Amino acid sequence: MDTQGGPSGATVVGRRSEDANAAMEKQFDLIDCAINELVVSTGMPMQQVLNLFLKSRGRVNNGTNHWNIYGQYFKAHRLRELQRAGKDANIIITSTIQGECYRSFQDAYPEDWQDILDTFDETRIASGPPLTVAQRSQEFTRLTKKVTSMVSLTLCT
Repeated sequence: MDTQGGPSGATVVGRRSEDANAAMEKQFDLIDCAINELVVSTGMPMQQVLNLFLKSRGRVNNGTNHWNIYGQYFKAHRLRELQRAGKDANIIITSTIQGECYRSFQDAYPEDWQDILDTFDETRIASGPPLTVAQRSQEFTRLTKKVTSMVSLTLCT
């Protein structure tokens, strides 16, 4: 199969058939299990495994910018983050100081720091301004898939 389209190289347009959706869902479950097994066997965070997979296959990855999310996290938990980095609470915050706090945060949670920031960001977005019904539905579907993926991690091991 060509990576740019179907078996003949043609891009499939329009709505996918139920058969195609069922076939993809079955294979996605296998891929999900394989990635979860890699997470367990390597001890690497899931996002890192996914990023490495995409990079190794020459795929573009517009991944999450955890530094930007940490900036929001830092604003919400300023005193705790300064304390973790051994900084005075009254220090003037510069990008260097925040960078030191970010490294301390990563050191404190070597296996989970990306998940913590992703969860923080999702919570921040969910508690933000009201969303339309369609936006809430999309967000619910995305979060449901994430929770299902985390649960399947325990089932694959």
